[in-house]
Order: sequence, then C-alpha cells, then structure tokens
Amino acid sequence: MNIEDLPLPRADIDLLKSKGYSTLYPPQEEAIYKGLLADNNLLLAIPTASGKTLIAILAIMKTMSEGKKALYLVPLRALADEKYKEFLELGFNVGISTGDYDHLDYTLKKYSVLILTIERCDSLLRNDIDFFNNFSLIVYDEIHLIDSPNRGATLEIVISKLSNKRIIGLSATISNADEIAKWLNAELVKSEWRPVPLKKGVLLNDTIFFEEEEKYVEASEDPVYQLALDSLKDEGQVLIFVNSRKVAESTADKLSKKFPVINTSGNFSETTSGKKLDKMFRQGVGFHHAGLLSEDRKRVEEYFIKNNLKIIVATPTLAAGVNLPARRVIIKDYHRYDSNFGLVKIPIIEIAQMMGRAGRPKYDSSGEAILIARSHDEKEFLFKNYIESEPLPISSKLATEGGLRSHILSLIASGFVTDKKSLHNFFDRTFYAFKEDPEFIIPIIEKTLNFLIENNFLEKDFSPTSLGSIVSKLYIDPKSAIIMRDGILKDKFSDIGILHLLCATPDMPVLYLKKKEFEIFHDILSEFWEKIIIEIPDYSYEEAEFEFFISQFKTAMIIYDWINEEKEDLLVQKYGIGEGDLQRLRESMDWLLYSFEKISHLFRRNLPQIRSLRTRVRYGVKEELLDLVEIKGIGRIRARRLYNEGIKNREAINIDNLHVIKKVLGEKIAEGLIFGNEYEDKGLIQTRIDEF
Repeated sequence: MNIEDLPLPRADIDLLKSKGYSTLYPPQEEAIYKGLLADNNLLLAIPTASGKTLIAILAIMKTMSEGKKALYLVPLRALADEKYKEFLELGFNVGISTGDYDHLDYTLKKYSVLILTIERCDSLLRNDIDFFNNFSLIVYDEIHLIDSPNRGATLEIVISKLSNKRIIGLSATISNADEIAKWLNAELVKSEWRPVPLKKGVLLNDTIFFEEEEKYVEASEDPVYQLALDSLKDEGQVLIFVNSRKVAESTADKLSKKFPVINTSGNFSETTSGKKLDKMFRQGVGFHHAGLLSEDRKRVEEYFIKNNLKIIVATPTLAAGVNLPARRVIIKDYHRYDSNFGLVKIPIIEIAQMMGRAGRPKYDSSGEAILIARSHDEKEFLFKNYIESEPLPISSKLATEGGLRSHILSLIASGFVTDKKSLHNFFDRTFYAFKEDPEFIIPIIEKTLNFLIENNFLEKDFSPTSLGSIVSKLYIDPKSAIIMRDGILKDKFSDIGILHLLCATPDMPVLYLKKKEFEIFHDILSEFWEKIIIEIPDYSYEEAEFEFFISQFKTAMIIYDWINEEKEDLLVQKYGIGEGDLQRLRESMDWLLYSFEKISHLFRRNLPQIRSLRTRVRYGVKEELLDLVEIKGIGRIRARRLYNEGIKNREAINIDNLHVIKKVLGEKIAEGLIFGNEYEDKGLIQTRIDEF
C-alpha cells in the first residue's frame, strides 16, 4: 500500500512523503486493514524496526484531523525525549512532561500530542481524574512492561483507569499477545516480518552457527574482539551486551586499545566516567549503563547514530531504551548476578530485546545477533533456550500488597472509586482479573484497605483523610508517609538523622552493602548513633534487618558527604557507584525532602531546616554557601572558591569586589555576574567599570 492511498488529509500525506515515507511495510498495511485509521483498538506485536512508530504517527494524525488529542506513554525518560524530537520534526503541536509528580500543570492540555512517562500520567490522574477528558487516543509504547516487577502494576492501573479511551499498544516481544489483545478489546497485529532480516546464531571457536547457515570468522583468543573486528571490517557497527557496569567499562577499555584513532575529543563530562568515555571515543568505542550521567549517555547514543562510535558495550538497559540499531549484536553474557539468588540466567524476553537491535534499516541487508559458546554442549543449550524458544507469557504484577497500597489509596483519594463495590468493579477491569480468578485479589484488597484505615489514610466511610489526600498527590508509598510522620513527631532533627529517616522509606533506592562494608559503616554509625531518628534494630536478634539498616545508613552517608562538599569523583570511588547513580539519589532525596516538608505542615510543624537541606542536596554544599549557589551560574565549586576569598553572599557580588571575583572566576564570568546580561557588550562593561 502506498502512503498516497491512505485516507488522511492531503497535508498529512505530503508531510509523510517529505519525511521519506512512500510505501507501507506489511505489518503497517495489516494495521490499516484492522482499523488503524478507524476507531479500533490495536495491539502491535512486531519486531524492532518493523514500523511501530509510523503506525503510532498515522493513528495520531487521524486523531488530530478529527480535532481530538493523543497521549503517547513511555516507560523511560530517554524514550520520551526521543519521541518528542521525532514529533517536533513532524511539526506536531507536542508537549512533554516526565517529572514533578504533585504538580498539576494545566498548560499541558494545550498540546495536541502529549508525551508522558507512565508515572507522570498516573500522577496527573491522581491530582485530577478528569485531566485527560479531551484526549481520545492513547499510545502505550513498550506495553509488555506490564510484566515488569517494578513498573508493571502502575502501567496496568493506568491502562485500567483510561480504559474508555482508544488504545494502540506497541511491543516487540509478547508471546501471549492474543491474551493481551483480548483484555484490551483490541485487534491483534502479530508478525515476524522485519525490513532487515535478523539472523540469530552462536559463535563456537572460529564459526558462527546460524539457524540455516554457518560463517567462518578469523580465530582469536577474545571472541568479543573476534566478532567485533569481523563486523567492522565490513563497515558494520556493533552493540555488545554484558551483564554488569564494571564489565561494560572493562570490555570497552580492552577493545579500544586494539583499534586505531579515528576521532578527536567527544566532549564528555569531566567526571571519572566521562574522562574514560572521552579516551575511548578516540578509537570509536564507548560504553553505556545507568551509572553514567544522563548527558554522557545521550552523547554516546548520538555519536553511535552519527557513526562516530563504531562499538558500544552496554548493559541490558540499553535494549529497553532508545532505538540504536547495529549491524551486529554480540551477547557476551547470558547470566547475571542476583543479590538473592546468586548467578541466574537472563530471561528470554530480555535476550530477545537485545537481539532485536540487530540490523540497521537503509544500511544493512541483514542483522546478526550472536551468543558466545565455549563448548558444543553450551552451543546446543543456547540454541534451545534463547534462539528456538519463545519468551515466557506476560503476567500481571498487580496482586502484591506493596504495589496495591499506593494505588488503592490513589483510587479512593482522587474519587476514581467511591465505595467497595466500585473498587472491586475497577479491579475487574485489570489484566490480573482477566487472566486470573478475580476473587484471588479480594483478600489483598481487604487487607490493604484495613492497613490504610488503621494508619489514618482513609476513614471508615471510605473517604480520604487529609494525610491520605496529600500522600496520594505526592506519589509516595503510604509506608514512606508513616515513617515520615513518626519521625516528625519525635522532634529529633539533624542533617544525618533526616537523611537516614528518608533513606529508610521504600521510595528511596538503597545501595546494598558490599563485602567488608558492614564493619566500616557500623563504625561510622557509632559516631552518629544519638542522631538517628528511627529505632535501631537489635543486631543480636535481627541480623538481616540490622544489615539492611546499615545499607540505608550507607545510602544516607553518600548524601551526607555530598552536602558536606566531598568531591564527586571521590564519592564515586568511595561508595563504588556511578555519577548517574549519585544524580538519581539526589533527585530521589530532593523529592522525599519536599514530601517530608509537606507532611510536616500537615502536623503543624514548621521545619525550616528541611528547605535548606533540599537546596544543599540539590547543589552539594554546606549551609554557609546557600546564598551563593542560588545565583545563576554559581555551582558548588565556584561558590566555595568565592567564599574562601571572602565573597560570602550575593551582596558581596559587586563592583568593589570585582578584582577578587575576577581572580576566582575569570574576567568574563565576573563581569557578567556583576553587570548582568544587559552589559554583555565589552564596551558597555568597560564604560560601566569606568563609571565606578
């Protein structure tokens, strides 16, 4: 089918043609026949690069041509950014929002297309159940994440809340797609067709065994280098998936030393990881994992798209993220370490996601996804378990007490349900109720309701209390609110005490203890023992609980060192984390401090220390630098240098201290601070200086 033949306005047809679209792929054509440009719900279970984005674009164009609006929901901020850029280039009136969970931004309603993360969508619904009344289409990207232990429950709740809207679900890997389609009342488009055929195989010694052929590759002691070099000789880019950040960096470093210099500086950050990336970039090699700063991850992705990077060594998070196809995907590891179970096999669905990145449309005649075996038996095992097997069926992750606490509270506090009958009716619409006996979830609902009533989030008449309403809007776990409330009432506050209190909430990611760290942080705890707000477990009776307590304390100490101006590279080294981890910990702590302040007001406690602590967490400074870091362009390092030279507050940023500020910050920055943007012209600045 040609683009010309689609029943869309002429302007839309011309726009699509100007972007290089001329004919539809077979799965896209099937979507048209099954009602894509009518009003049918659709579920697309088709491979990566087979045209899911265009299918979404066509549905959105149809929606906008009728004067209606569309939501595009994604699981990750990186995906939200990617889609936002794509839709901007199409000239869509598009908006994006991925944070500020308690901020009800009605300006978002002005957009014809709105891109949100699943959590942001849920937070808007918690604040206003009618927020999306004017939106008629919802596109769920990566809808298979209903199966995710961390995000699946929220996605399922959002789909159930918005079940009266038209749905387009997109995924590359759903083995039980027919079940999901029936639940969504959707037409199913399921296909294995790809514009670039995918060949899956296993390397053993000097031979790649594909499903229907064999290929010789020059032997090497390092099979990863062997496969990478073979692809690069033929101008093919390579993605290598490994099982940990440490292995990603070491593998990339090892490979970079074997290739010639092809680039100059990549302008990565000045962090330890950024410097490593900059060094490897010269050889066209990079690494990608969640421990990197977001700006460095984006640069790695951009350089790969531009073909400046020939090889990326990544953890599996990249497979679920932005669209980065490569000629060859090498899967180095099919095991990874689990803190509870030791070394475990990576699920088939994740390996399938990695393999799906192979094959660059417009560049490659085929893509190759290759696992590595060290024996004939292992080769047979890999074929049977990862190439010939389908992923396990997607299942609901909704029926857990922890997952339901927050969602049941939000349903009641927002007025989405008003009594037990309507609550049960809501859960009847979920995938859990569709797939399992809905009666199984009723005891969990009842137990959760009793918990919320006993802890003063709900009244017995099913109405929310003031605490319940604010906790729902803050988008935090009710158990976090209980910990905060109990801490507020103890009237025992210090920086480390507050930080540790919030690290003890289920909403704060906790860094687990590594070998030999227990004794180290137990000794440090002894210095702060009297300042800890929550009850300290008895080590002799609750060993596991006490160890987890020390893990929470370790997490608090990272933030404590940060606000006491420990250098970022030293923190990364000391705690064995990535710069991106520190960034996310600071963001989480900032939100929890904000929530703590809101809840303290509810109990009529004014805690000004919390507000200053938020600023210190944001900038990483001691209290004496708070005034300086609030000045645009002054960060923690510049503020400390100014303070040490006697420039201790914003009042000291004046003409009388120009020579001192120049000495610390340089002439251009100093003059810009004192005279402002209106004096950016050098001549005007000099005239102003002469006046003084």
